[in-house]
Order: sequence, then C-alpha cells, then structure tokens
Amino acid sequence: MRVTASGGTAETGVIAGVCRDANVSDCVNYAKIEYDGTSAARISAAMVGFIFSETEGTKLERLQNYGAVEADTNGNSANGAGVAIHMAGICGFATGNATNKICNDIAYCDNYGNITSNSARSSGIVAAANNYTRINSCVNHGNQLNTCGTTGRLGNITCITGTGCSMTDCINNGNLVSTGGARCGGLLSLANHATNSFSGCANYGEILTDDANRGVFFGYSAYATNWINCIAGGKVGVYNGGTTVYDSYGENEQVRYLGVQKSTDPINADNITYMIGSGSGGPGGGDDVEPTLRILFIGNSFTKDAVEHLPKMVSAADIPTLKMVHLYYGGRTIPEYADGYATKSDYTCYKYNPGTSLWLSYTGYNIQQIVKSDTWDIVCLQEHTGNSCGWIWSDTEKNAIQGLIADIKADQSGHTPRFVYIMSQAYFNMDKIGTAQRPYKNFTTQDEMFDVIVAQARKVLDQTDVEQIIPTGTVLQNLRTSPLNNDMDLTRDGYHMDYGLSRYAAACAVFESIISPSFGGKKLDGNSFRYDVSNTTDGSYTTPVTDDNQPVALQAARYALANPFAVTDMSGTQTPGNGIEDTDFENDSNKE
Repeated sequence: MRVTASGGTAETGVIAGVCRDANVSDCVNYAKIEYDGTSAARISAAMVGFIFSETEGTKLERLQNYGAVEADTNGNSANGAGVAIHMAGICGFATGNATNKICNDIAYCDNYGNITSNSARSSGIVAAANNYTRINSCVNHGNQLNTCGTTGRLGNITCITGTGCSMTDCINNGNLVSTGGARCGGLLSLANHATNSFSGCANYGEILTDDANRGVFFGYSAYATNWINCIAGGKVGVYNGGTTVYDSYGENEQVRYLGVQKSTDPINADNITYMIGSGSGGPGGGDDVEPTLRILFIGNSFTKDAVEHLPKMVSAADIPTLKMVHLYYGGRTIPEYADGYATKSDYTCYKYNPGTSLWLSYTGYNIQQIVKSDTWDIVCLQEHTGNSCGWIWSDTEKNAIQGLIADIKADQSGHTPRFVYIMSQAYFNMDKIGTAQRPYKNFTTQDEMFDVIVAQARKVLDQTDVEQIIPTGTVLQNLRTSPLNNDMDLTRDGYHMDYGLSRYAAACAVFESIISPSFGGKKLDGNSFRYDVSNTTDGSYTTPVTDDNQPVALQAARYALANPFAVTDMSGTQTPGNGIEDTDFENDSNKE
C-alpha cells in the first residue's frame, strides 16, 4: 500500500481506512505500508488507518503485520494529533468516545515489520492511542530507524497514550534508533494523562536517541501514571552520531532507566523487575542448574493467569531445580495449537530458569521447536473457556487434543511426558464472550457456564491421554463464595483473573498439584511470597495478597484439588472486617 496524499487528512489502511463501532480480527498483512507525500494534515497509514468508538467499542484482535512500514514525509515533522503523519503496523490513529467513555480495544496483535521513517509518530502497534483505547497483549518484534528531528515522539508499542488509555501485557522486542534526537521510549514516547495505567508490560529492545527524554518504558511521563508488574530490559543510551553511549545508573537510581518523569507528578511503580542489558534472546541457554523437573505449559491468557505468580512462589519455597516454559498466544484454542504445531511461530515463550524468580520472554518459536528443546516431565494443555471449543465435546476437539499429544510424544525421543489439562474459569461478564461464539451457547448465569466447563473437562479426562486436571476455574468459583469476593467477582476485567489474589490462588493449585510431589511434598504453608500491588481500575483490578487473605486463597485451591468438579462453599470462612484478620479454618465446615 503506497500513500501519496498531498493535502488534507487521509485515513488509509490495508484492510480499512476507517473503522467505527466495528470489529476486525484474524487478519495477516505482508504488504509494505508506505507513505511518500506532502500533506500538512494528519495521515494515518497501517493495516487499519483510523478507529473510533461512537456507540460501542471498536475491536482490532489478532492482527499480524509482516510488511515493512516506511515513510518520507517530505518535511512534515509535526507531532500533533491533527497534523502528524501516523505510521504503524496495526493501527494509525485510535480515539474513543470521550463523552460516554466508550473504548477501543487493540488486543493480541503483533507487528513483525521493520519501520524506516522520518515521521514524528511511528510505532509498531498503534501510532497514537489518542484517548479511551486499551492495548492488550500486543507484541512488537520490528526494529525502528527514525530520522525525524527533535519534534519526534516515538515508541514501539505506541507513541502517546491520552485520557482513558491503558496498556496490559504488551512486549517490545524491537530496537528503536532515533538519529535526529526524538523523544523515545521502548513502549511509548509520552504517557499523557493521569488515567493511564500500564501492567504486565516488558521492554527488551535497545532505545537510542540524543534527546534527554528517553527510557526503556517511556520517553516522558507527564502525570503520575501507574506501572505495575513490568519488566525493564534492553538498553537505553545516546545515539551520538552512531557511536553509542549507554546510560548507566546505580542500584538506587534504576528508576531513571524507565524514562523521564515530571518532577511534581512521579509515576507510581510497583513490582518493576530490572533486567537492563538483557535482550529477548532465545529459549535455550541461561540454565546454570540441571533441572530435576521440567514443565511445559501450552495455553492462552487463562494459562498465564494460572502460572504468572509461580516463579516467585517457587523461589520462596527454595526449589532450585525446577524449569518451566509457557508458550502463550492470546485467545488460541487447542485445535489451533494442533494445526500450527510445527508452523506457527507467533508465540510469546515465557521461560523460568532454575533458581531464579521471574519469567523471561522470547519470541519466534513454534511448539515443535520448544518440545524438542528439552525432555519434558509434564506438559499442561488448556482450552479457551470463552470459546465453544471449551464447551462442546466433539470429534474435532477430541482429535485435536489427541493429535497434539501424539505430536509431542513423537518429538520426545522415546520419553513420554505426563499430560495435564488446566480447567480454567467461568466468566463474570457474559458480554465478554465473543459474538461469534454466542450462538453455540447462550449462557444466562455463571453457574451454567461453569457446569459446561466441568462437563467438558470430564470428557477430556475420560476420553484422551490426559491424566490429570488442574481445576483453576474451580479455585476461582470457591474463592467467589468467600467473604473476599468483590464487585468485579475477583476478575480484573470481567473474565480474566484478578492480577493479585485470584492469580495467586490459581498458582497455589498448580504448585501443590504438579510441583509439590516432585520436591518432597513441599506445600505452601509458610511460603513467604506475597503480592502487595493494589488497583481498582476496571481492566487492571488487583487485590493484594496479604498475610490475612493468603490462607483463604490457599484453602480455595486445596478444596478445588480435593473436589475439582464441584464448588465448595467458603462463605463460612472467618474473615472479620475488611482487613480479613485472624483467618481461622478450625470451625470451617469444609475443613479437610
């Protein structure tokens, strides 16, 4: 696609120029996205040029761009919303309904295209998240070389986040080099409103510019934005005419790697992991200890919910010889895993090395490559419970599970892993179920959805080579009956688990079911890991794990392991007051 507009605003896209109150999903672009014009007004060029949510949210989901993104603005170096040239892999310009606060969603999108540009706003995913736009589980793999001058505002996920914008579980693996001294950040250039929140994001790219406003996360944060559970990797430094000089700060000044903050409105940062100097690398290497247990998880965001807290839990348990890998792609189903076993290389590969306390992320590998990379003791599969594949037992589903298992067995050189199925959660907000799936089952209650998920898991256990169920969905149902339940039904967004307590409880079930038995039956009683982040924003809701509520979460997991297909009523759990103090199970009628 080549755009040569010479005057006025033009919204241009490989798929669509403008999307208003529409959904675009599951599209792949290989064509070059190019601008070579003289317009002094806004130009947006990407797979989708411009998105707007007027009466209902516009959604861009599972879009992949492999095409190069190139721009020659012929002198237009403006960076304003109405005058900049907006270049990106996925979306050029995104704006929601500011009056009614109706949001756009850009989710599970990947940019692989390299960017060569002199525009002031160029990015891998969306050039401008102008307002009310949520960017979720997107990954930029492309490198950006930008020659715009000091007016440039450059980031590899987006350039700017305005009112009501958020970024969740996004990763930048690409390098960003500004030869003209633009403001640059690995994730974004400018965090421009106090409502902005960033959680579960990571940068592994190298960020180079001569401008002082530079960082692995952002160039400049103009407000007290919220940053939670993020990984600061990669490098940051000055371009210096091509003779790079990297920034170096002491341990007490590491926050300066993140970017420049407004002195009167510093960011709120919780649980930031600093890995300055690290790149995205590859899934091999980094193992200094020979593992005695190797676990491979294959799943989507619901698996991420179940395993996210495991590294710190395992570290606190003093287990030094466990290796885990999680192959993740948002929204993917088991038939899709099976079909793309040796061909789909669009996964994010999270790796936990023995003796460490965090997940490292890598890209560019398919399932077969990861399976062949080691001898796996346990392989965990998980179906998408927001998809009909998780509700309706059919030959297609059975054959997909059995076919995936057979492929893994064949690539394990005579070794046979134990196969486990993670039974994930029922939704709180049924409107979060995709419209394409609703004709298959029209759920009216959460209990109805849970019963269908349970029935499917029973079939998996009875009719496939799966030997064990980890019922994280039952863990959440149990916890929902306790006094710890809240207005979000212990979700962060209506269907994913709360980042804190719910994820912790799910991890308890995974730990005690498949990790404990290999390490002398070690349990989580007395485990010191706590999660002290708190957030009440819809989409990032987080209940901290405290000394008071941790026993309730652990008990919810143990009840689920004892009775995986039935909800255990925990309403009698003693949690006096809002502080959840003096939790006592002695008088609990469900006590084991």
